[in-house]
Amino acid sequence: MSYTAVEERNLDIVRTALRGAASDFTRFFDEIFADDVEWTIAGHGPVARTYQGMKDLYDNAEAALYQRLAEPLAVTPHGSWADGDEVIVRIRSASRAIDGEPYRNEYLYVLTMADGKVVSGIEWLDLHAYYGIVERVHR
Repeated sequence: MSYTAVEERNLDIVRTALRGAASDFTRFFDEIFADDVEWTIAGHGPVARTYQGMKDLYDNAEAALYQRLAEPLAVTPHGSWADGDEVIVRIRSASRAIDGEPYRNEYLYVLTMADGKVVSGIEWLDLHAYYGIVERVHR
């Protein structure tokens, strides 16, 4: 598959950020997400909605997960593709909850890039696994 220069640059930014976040997924967001990102978590339930900015996303979705983990969330990419300003990436994660049980999830992100940052996107994940740890583990 051949990519344009813009697509290659966007892929390189995302792949580099994922490598840097391999042992702590929070680094991925810190590295390449714009502070005012518009981010949608697809699906159903309390966290499935569109967030306006990283603070909204962290405070209302990510913190509930990260506060229940005993160790950072490690991630492994399993493919990335580009189409214009969009980068599609498939990711698997693993960690351990503070109750000792494993936490694993899989994600598909469609990231819209501008000036080297993620400015918007949509995330599909196993919300059953997410809600499972949030409901099971009390912080």
